[in-house]
Amino acid sequence: MNYLILTPDGVGSTILQRLLTIALHIENQDVTNTHELTNGLELKNGIAVKNFTFDYSQNLGQISTILQKSNPQTALVSRLAKYHMDARKDPSKDTNAFHEFLNSFFTKKVMCVRKNIFEYAISWSIRKKSGVLNVYNQEDRYKVLGVSEVDESYFIEKCQEYVKYIEWTETNFPEAQQISYEDMMTNSDSVIEDLTGHKETFTKKFGMPLTSLIKSEYEYFNSRTKDQCQNTLANEEAKALVKYRRACNKMIEQNIIMNVPLKNTTLIDKKTQIKNFGVCLDKFYNFAKNHNWIDQSTATYDFWNKTHL
Repeated sequence: MNYLILTPDGVGSTILQRLLTIALHIENQDVTNTHELTNGLELKNGIAVKNFTFDYSQNLGQISTILQKSNPQTALVSRLAKYHMDARKDPSKDTNAFHEFLNSFFTKKVMCVRKNIFEYAISWSIRKKSGVLNVYNQEDRYKVLGVSEVDESYFIEKCQEYVKYIEWTETNFPEAQQISYEDMMTNSDSVIEDLTGHKETFTKKFGMPLTSLIKSEYEYFNSRTKDQCQNTLANEEAKALVKYRRACNKMIEQNIIMNVPLKNTTLIDKKTQIKNFGVCLDKFYNFAKNHNWIDQSTATYDFWNKTHL
């Protein structure tokens, strides 16, 4: 089974594709994560793999051919980002044919979404200022925490882009299954089980559910960022987290996945950090009035801490 992850970026697509690949690998499925399809792909040992050096030099037909020639015994977990499709500026007939091919080639299509669209846009605005797209280490986290104010015009642009992404996916991938970033972070095991059919994959492998691993990892790195010296994890949690990270590193060495991002900041963190947070919130409410499908009540809900601001 091949998986296609649809994204505008910033909605958990990176961590979802990595964790999905890890889960399939743990369950003894031959699998590889090609990451983005449209900015460099090649066949290596008969398997479609990432090659960033090609960038946009391949046409969509060539990309389709590579996917078709990839050994069907190896599952592909791939991403398609709207912003890459927009940047490529392919002829509409080629784009339509590509979308049609992807719908038939990939058994599972996943549309990554955010329940809290306000937090999505504010996160992107912090990304813009910090230059950090995903947090992979302490240096990345320090850069993110160094941002104290965001560009309000850019914030609204990201809200608009999200709406266009929803329209794009619903038009071109009507059968795609929606998975929210919030569920991916707080109900991870159920999400992975639903996608793969395998139960308790991470618990059986590491002695701890995936949701707990993600939470423990966040708490550990967050405490280090705050220069807290105490041990934040219980012994069993620490052992499970070490086993998990070692498994990730081994898969990275084997070119099955690229690095797995860490949970970034919570909504409460963002409110404390960004001085024009309230201004952006007011602008979001005004924006959302024009789109009655947007749930404004989630804008102040911190899903990680399960509380309203």
